[in-house]
Amino acid sequence: MAETRLAQLATSPLLQNFAITASQKAIRPVGQFIAPICEVPDLTFRYKKYTEQNRYRVPNTKRQPGSPATVLGFAGDDANQTLEPNALDFPIPNAEQLSDEGLQFAIMEAQSVLADASALALENEIVSAAQTAASNSTLSKAADFTNDNVDPIAILDDMILAVAKGAKNGAPVKVLFGTTKFKQFRNNANVKRRYIVSAGVAEKGGGKVGTVSPSIADVGGLLMTNPEVELSMMVIDQSAPGQAENIQFLLDTMVIVFASNSTPNRMDPSFMKTFARMGGFFRSGSYTTVDQRDQVLKMDWTTLPVVTNTAAVGAIKS
Repeated sequence: MAETRLAQLATSPLLQNFAITASQKAIRPVGQFIAPICEVPDLTFRYKKYTEQNRYRVPNTKRQPGSPATVLGFAGDDANQTLEPNALDFPIPNAEQLSDEGLQFAIMEAQSVLADASALALENEIVSAAQTAASNSTLSKAADFTNDNVDPIAILDDMILAVAKGAKNGAPVKVLFGTTKFKQFRNNANVKRRYIVSAGVAEKGGGKVGTVSPSIADVGGLLMTNPEVELSMMVIDQSAPGQAENIQFLLDTMVIVFASNSTPNRMDPSFMKTFARMGGFFRSGSYTTVDQRDQVLKMDWTTLPVVTNTAAVGAIKS
C-alpha cells in the first residue's frame, strides 16, 4: 500500500526535529527538577543504585607509578533496567484533503498537544515516586509549621546537612515544597521575622513599612547552601469514574529535601533520574484506522523515572 502524505510528513527530518523540540519545551519544571533526564545508550542498561548500605563514595584518583588506576564502570551487582514504552495518538480527520502546508501545521499542533500531555503524565509519575521514597527515608521527620514554637528554617537546615552527607558531595541539595506545606511555612512567625519589613534609611526619610509575604523565590536565601527551591502545584482528581470530582494537590503537606545534579549520569548520587534514550527519545509516526477512513498521528517514547539514591533524600511531613 502506498505511503500516505501524513506518513511522509510525520517522519520527515523537519517534523521529527519539531517533535523533539516540542517535547523538550513541554517538560514540566517540577518533574525535571526532581528527576532530570539521564540519557542512556540503549533500551536496556545498568546504573548505580545507592542505599544506606551501599553509599556513594568519591573515587580515589591518585595513582602510584607502576600501579593500576581506579576503574569506574558497571558490574554484575549493579542495577539493571529497561526503558518503558509510552505512546499517545492524535487523529487528524480529512488529512488527504488538506494542503501540504495545512497538513504540516496540523501535525505540528498534534505533536505539541501530545508532548504536553506526555510531560504531564511523566511529572505525575515522578512526583508520586519521589513522595513515596521520601516518606520511607530514615531521615524523614514530622514538623508542624502552623505551630509558631516550631522554627521551619532550623528544621530545613538540619535536613539539608543530613542529605548533603548522604550525597557525599556528589550532587547539590535541593528543596521541593508541597502546596499546603509552603503556605504553612510562609505564615510561620519564625519565618516572617527573618524578613526585613522596612525600607530606606532613617536620615533620608526612610522607614516605610513593607509587606511580609515570602515567595518561593525567597526561600533559598534563608537556608544553608542557598539551595534551589521549587513549589509543586500539581493537582489530581482522586475520585472514581462517574463520581463527583475530588481535586487534591499531588504533593501537599510535605517538603522533600534531596540531592540532584541537573545533568546526571548513570553513576552520580542523585536521588532520582529519568532515564531516556540518547538522540531524542520522542518519535512521531502515523497509521490509518482499521476502517481506512481516518489517519492518526502517533507519538512513541521510552523513559523510566527511577529512585537511584535512597540515602540522599528526606521529607518533613505534617
